Amino acid sequence: MKKLIFSLLLLSFSLINVAGAQSIVYADVNKADVQRMNFEIIGKLANNYLIYKEVKGAHQINVFNESMQLLESVPITILPKKKDLLDLTFYPFHNYAYLLYQFQKGNVVYCNAVRVEANGKILQEPVTLDTTIIAYTADRKINSSVKSSDGNKILLFKINKKDPAHHVFKTRLYDGELNLIKESRYTVPMVKGGDFLSGYSLANNGDFAFVKYNRLNSGNIQEAALMVKPENSDIYNEYPLAVDELFLDDIKLKIDEGNNRYLLSSFYAQQKKGNIAGIYNYALGLGDREKRFETVTPFNEDLRKKMGGKSGGKTAFNDLFINNIIIHQNGGFSIGAEALYTTNAGGMWDRWNYWGSPYGFYGGPYGFYGGWGGWGAWGRGYWSPYYYYSPFFYRSYWWGAGYGYGDGYARYNAGNIGVFSFDKDGNRTSDQVIFKNQSEVGTDGTISYQVLVDGDRMHFILNRAGKISDLDDVIITEGGQRTEAEPIEAKDKYVDFMPRYGKQVGPGSMIIPYVYKKNISFAKVDF
Repeated sequence: MKKLIFSLLLLSFSLINVAGAQSIVYADVNKADVQRMNFEIIGKLANNYLIYKEVKGAHQINVFNESMQLLESVPITILPKKKDLLDLTFYPFHNYAYLLYQFQKGNVVYCNAVRVEANGKILQEPVTLDTTIIAYTADRKINSSVKSSDGNKILLFKINKKDPAHHVFKTRLYDGELNLIKESRYTVPMVKGGDFLSGYSLANNGDFAFVKYNRLNSGNIQEAALMVKPENSDIYNEYPLAVDELFLDDIKLKIDEGNNRYLLSSFYAQQKKGNIAGIYNYALGLGDREKRFETVTPFNEDLRKKMGGKSGGKTAFNDLFINNIIIHQNGGFSIGAEALYTTNAGGMWDRWNYWGSPYGFYGGPYGFYGGWGGWGAWGRGYWSPYYYYSPFFYRSYWWGAGYGYGDGYARYNAGNIGVFSFDKDGNRTSDQVIFKNQSEVGTDGTISYQVLVDGDRMHFILNRAGKISDLDDVIITEGGQRTEAEPIEAKDKYVDFMPRYGKQVGPGSMIIPYVYKKNISFAKVDF
């Protein structure tokens, strides 16, 4: 009897630990933080959590402690007026962050950087990283930037497209203290109206990588190559993909530093405008530039039936778009994809009818084709799932009618999530489907999901709307085991979570924004 009681006590203690493993703390709601503000969760610097906000042209950094109590609101006074500001982004390091911003003054576009301390203050003068003379009024950024995963390098790059057949790159590579390491200029030949570039990434060794592909009139990709420009060279190398018999969709690039390789993934069809039939994966060594694998993994009938979709069967994967490539400790990787589509009075969004619209954007000779995040011009653009998963930076101009992100009558839908896992050689190991059906009218802020990676576990965090919203946590291990944690219920009926714009700030912690009546605030969740 004593053993039974002892066992029950242990079980109760265990259950208490499991239930107590998840916790949430809310920051107070600031009435000034309206839904039409811009924000970015910068991250954890030292022991503080920093969040950038912009409301009606006023910029500030809020500094929170572990309990999400506001320690200080620091105004950013170095930024130009809203009409002159073209873009800004934050790059967090361990105890500080860099703010990169671009603005036009006369006929010159400046790209400046300034260091933000862990207390949110800017103590040094801005540093000009690049200037560009233009003969027009810019409405979007001229330079783009990428950071290496170890945080020791930042690359600034711009592409002159005055000659559509020859895109001229200018790149400037900086170390973590913003010392210039290497400046390069080189030309990439392009086929007008057919060739596109995407996936810009920076390796820890300073190599700059991106994808060049040719899109057919049907919308499919049938020619593609991985482009790599070494740190100390002005000549890039091209590594073609063997996809002659496939029709790729949208190619995602991930630099896998732990396994010393470039990793590319895409859905594919077997004919023009055909149904999505499976996943294509390709890996190239970072150092030796030898092909590690190139695999084609078709979806089987069981998985098609499980995924379902609006019609099921052969069309079950046609609404899916790749959002994540997640690297595992054992060298394997998983691909997270989600069913995304819009519906309105004019009908339903069709992935094959999409190609060509945002790709027509042309902001002078330095205009960027679509595929680079869709953040240019502070959100002025066309809605598409290919721009859908912009991490962390919430552009409020996309909220509701008249602000450029679709229209106020569109219904944004986010359906099932497919999680497809592979071993280190690109062979399929497991498949999972997370069933959900989310939709909102006039906004996509509260639908979709975010991933928190904790060791060998992937937490898929999503908002389950209802009378009381809750955060669902579906946990999938690198071995394919799946569990569902107890949902985290919102504190009251006025809270609507926005996990898509959440950001991981620790091994098991994420800051997640939420809508509260007509305002936006933030919560820290420990999973």
